[in-house]
Amino acid sequence: MNLRQLHYFYELAQFKHFAKAAKACHITQPTLSASITALEKSFGTELVVRGSQFVALTDAGQIVLRYAEKMLLDQAALKQELSVFSGPLIGSLRIGIVPQSSVDIMPIIKAFNELHSNIAVTLLVTTNEKLIEQLTLHQIDIGLGFDENLTEANRRTFHFYPQIDNDMAVLSTQALVNQLDTTALSDNRLTLNNLQRLPLVLLSQNMQFRQYIDNAMAETDLRFNVVLETDSLFHLVSAVKHNIGYAIVSSGIAKSAQQLFNLHYRQLQGIESGNTVFITRKYSVSPAMREFVSLIEMG
Repeated sequence: MNLRQLHYFYELAQFKHFAKAAKACHITQPTLSASITALEKSFGTELVVRGSQFVALTDAGQIVLRYAEKMLLDQAALKQELSVFSGPLIGSLRIGIVPQSSVDIMPIIKAFNELHSNIAVTLLVTTNEKLIEQLTLHQIDIGLGFDENLTEANRRTFHFYPQIDNDMAVLSTQALVNQLDTTALSDNRLTLNNLQRLPLVLLSQNMQFRQYIDNAMAETDLRFNVVLETDSLFHLVSAVKHNIGYAIVSSGIAKSAQQLFNLHYRQLQGIESGNTVFITRKYSVSPAMREFVSLIEMG
């Protein structure tokens, strides 16, 4: 067994297809197949269920995959650690975010890039549940999500860096702002009562942020008119820009949309949401992860 064989095996597990995995590894399919066979011989058990093509990993294969992933990550972290002796940090940093956190992550990424221009940052948008899963499986390095629905094992495994409160806002164009009934507002903040029967564009129901909205709506006797749902924040903002409806977003997103797209927003009260947090693993921490966390802690 060697790390190259584990790398080939890991890629096969990701692609679930011999030809695609071989292409990703820049080798021929026979070379990949021979490497997997050699790995199976070294362990004395089958790792892959084969038919005319890849079918699945065996139970033993699933165990090897977990260790292979950790060993490959440790190898990458070791290379990053040693790179400081020959120059600046090199490598990659994978960040997962939920669409409606209260934090604008781009200023942090910009500061990180200015300090470590040889680290390639990958930004992945996902659900809160998937974000926790990807952190656990070492598929991302840092997460920006909500401190919600976490197990005790999660809390033992991860570090949490709380951010500002996740206040809500209603995003709209000037034309739609003029249609809002704000005569009864005492502190210039909207309530769900102001939004009943108005066209709403919201994130998809599988998103944690949407669940906060649905929970608040369920506690009222009001009727709401959801005309569009999407799991894409870009399309949510675009729908507002095209006057399709009003969007309920985090205050951070509302401020960014105002600056970038000349949209308008009003603060919204009456919806309780979870805490926005950066999340990292306590173990298998690379130098790039530590550098990014230091920027988070600086605020």
